[in-house]
Amino acid sequence: MRTATAIACAALLAGSLMRDAAAIVRCEDAQGRVTYSNTDCPPNTTAVRTIEPTPPVIVHGNSRPASKPAGAQEPAAKKPAQSRRAAEPVKEDAQLTAQLAEQRRECAARAREVQRLQEDLDTAPADSRASAELALRRAQDDYLGLCPRKR
Repeated sequence: MRTATAIACAALLAGSLMRDAAAIVRCEDAQGRVTYSNTDCPPNTTAVRTIEPTPPVIVHGNSRPASKPAGAQEPAAKKPAQSRRAAEPVKEDAQLTAQLAEQRRECAARAREVQRLQEDLDTAPADSRASAELALRRAQDDYLGLCPRKR
């Protein structure tokens, strides 16, 4: 009994998949209106073009070609590159110091903005309090996302 049910379900599934794979027909009427159908064109329209469905193209980013072309050579083994840190520590230190200073300036500006919005919320009338709270919460979230917490 179960096998008969399984076979019937498989047949229905296969039939629905085959129906979905049918060609799509572009139909136009006398006024130039376009309709698409996976069956015959509706009355008073003519088939202009048939679009055959094709399987989707699957691209695997990490896949390698199946075979190498004739005459292709193996690439030479790459030597491990020296780290930038070992090559130019003074330059890297200066860049990191500049990035840290910029981040601190940005955090200070965000902190001032949060303080200003808090003052605006404290003095806001009742009818505009909700929007002031929302602006304050957004500024606080921006501040917490950008600025590291002090330990």
